[in-house]
Amino acid sequence: MNALSRVRIVLVGTTHPGNIGAVARAMCTMALTRLYLVRPKFFPHEEASARAAGADALL
Repeated sequence: MNALSRVRIVLVGTTHPGNIGAVARAMCTMALTRLYLVRPKFFPHEEASARAAGADALL
């Protein structure tokens, strides 16, 4: 197991779905795969998917 596979990104109470997608896209760029959402206001949401731009698997 490499060090990156142990990194976990946790978003709590996210109010803007675009931010979720942007985080997923950034995580994909850095080869991070563990995204956890805690009480997002809007999810799933089309804006999150649009901003993920190729990182839809993380969503």
